[in-house]
Amino acid sequence: MKEKVKIILLIFVLIQPMVLKAQQTKLDSFLAHTPIFIRGSFQNGCVIPTNEFIRGQNLLKDTIDSYNSISFLLLKQTKGDKLWEQVYGYPVFGIGIYSALFNETKELGVPISVYGFFSAPFVRINKLSFNYELGLGLAFNWNSFDPVENPNNIAISAEQSTYIEAGLNLEYRVARRYYLSAGYGFYHFSNGKLKLPNKGLNTKAVKFSMRYQLNNVSSSFIKRGVPKFEKHFEWDIDVYGGVKNVIYKGGDVDIITKYEGVYYPVYGINNTFSRSLNYKSKVGFGFSIGYNGAINAQIAVEEGELDPVGQPFGHHLDVNIYPSYELVVDRLAFVLQPGLYIYRKKTSELTPGFYQRIGVKYHFLKDYFLGVSLRAFHFRESDFIEWNIGRRVKW
Repeated sequence: MKEKVKIILLIFVLIQPMVLKAQQTKLDSFLAHTPIFIRGSFQNGCVIPTNEFIRGQNLLKDTIDSYNSISFLLLKQTKGDKLWEQVYGYPVFGIGIYSALFNETKELGVPISVYGFFSAPFVRINKLSFNYELGLGLAFNWNSFDPVENPNNIAISAEQSTYIEAGLNLEYRVARRYYLSAGYGFYHFSNGKLKLPNKGLNTKAVKFSMRYQLNNVSSSFIKRGVPKFEKHFEWDIDVYGGVKNVIYKGGDVDIITKYEGVYYPVYGINNTFSRSLNYKSKVGFGFSIGYNGAINAQIAVEEGELDPVGQPFGHHLDVNIYPSYELVVDRLAFVLQPGLYIYRKKTSELTPGFYQRIGVKYHFLKDYFLGVSLRAFHFRESDFIEWNIGRRVKW
């Protein structure tokens, strides 16, 4: 046994330098051919007053109306090595970190977000470009709702939340390695009702940025002929799952138990039929059949503990229809699907019949995909998060 261990250790010692050298060679090759940038941004904006806490039910007894934020991004500038890079006008993408400072930090905290970022031009004229930006990630370090210590903050109920960014900017190349830009963006924070209360936080801001190229690599673009796109139809079928928190509304338990509430499952099947119009866009329609345990939920109390009361399966079913749009970026796709419930058991506490779904999915093994979507209503308030796995069929 000891001899086998010695042989394994010897092999490890012998191959480790070769592995490290191979990795270093790949990294050196990447850095020698790929423009790498760092971008710093400053945002100054306002908080959209979408709930009572923002409108003045807080320690300040005043609206939480302004904030500043900073962000730093590590970016790759595409050059056209792949077809999709040329189709999108040579976009940049990478990872970033974002932090916001509100005028009510005691109740909100100082959130820090880590996110993926993508930006591509609508139009580029010489050194000037007009671009759109998308970001998606997670935010941490909130001072979240607590029924005893922080009872006013109904906007953010957990220490973590999703982070969604969408914006526009005008960028100008002022020198070989330097770019300056100014833009405007919208930002959304929510936990998808994994914990209540969760009214969400929405902001908008003016943004000023500087982008600097770290390595001395030519950023000239490769231009090739783009093959004609073959339009086709697709059927995407996926199953989704998640959970939704429901707060107990009675007064016969302690306040901590009351706000812990009960977690109910949500799951279902989505069917989407699309037409791929070009390398970027798919449009179509679909329908879902879902189970939402939080619909018509009833909660009893047993010895000071919350106990969900069983309901017939059919009381939690819903059927909905939706138009669909997908922005396709290589294997990745951003999904927009505003939907309409056409069947749910009637109750006084139903969410609105019109909802919005925004998400992202990644294709692997050619025709399979994984995804995550946020289902919301009123364009600002989360309902629940869907985690998806599915398959597409082309014809």
